[in-house]
Amino acid sequence: MGELAVVGGTGAQGFGLALRLARAGEKIVIGSRSEERARAALAKLRSELPHAHANAAENREAAERADRILLAIPFDGLIEFLDDAAPRLAGKIVIDVIVALAFRGGSAEVAPLPGAASVGELVQQRVPAARVVSAFKNLSADILQDLSQTVRGDVVLCGEDEAARAEVAALAAKITGARAVDAGGIANARSLEAITALLVNLNRRYDARTSIAITGLS
Repeated sequence: MGELAVVGGTGAQGFGLALRLARAGEKIVIGSRSEERARAALAKLRSELPHAHANAAENREAAERADRILLAIPFDGLIEFLDDAAPRLAGKIVIDVIVALAFRGGSAEVAPLPGAASVGELVQQRVPAARVVSAFKNLSADILQDLSQTVRGDVVLCGEDEAARAEVAALAAKITGARAVDAGGIANARSLEAITALLVNLNRRYDARTSIAITGLS
């Protein structure tokens, strides 16, 4: 298996996933809009995992060199990135971990999107030749970044390509404590993203760090 590019790997969720998957033996490329920031994140990763197979690159270069792409950039930069990087993503597994949240009256909700009902569907529309799987949207970034803690939660997978979902399920299974759950087509990303907003509100209300599990909150 080739490299896994974490586009937006300097953010909390992206870096946490890069850290966990590097520890599991994946070859990681940490991407950022700034190569300098990517290298700083790489240095931080190597301080915790000195023997990790990891490199750093600007987001577009990271997407071009890897055979699997994990999208963890802020939503406000997503469409520009997809329009620019679409040729580099064709035929590749693109793992969407993004949720577009808006805050109204102190509560989080899923923001309206241009021409799609979920980020996963938006990514698939913009890059129809990519094998898009929405996943990892409900794992706590704080816990992912703290290697002393065990991740406890389900990684719900949505996408039109069954084989791609299976590959992402195998990737999720490398994170100790995580369980992959196949939720079928990409339209189910709508529910997945709504759950994320709910969890954010619960975390803010109870000052907790929660993740989703099929049997309840854990």
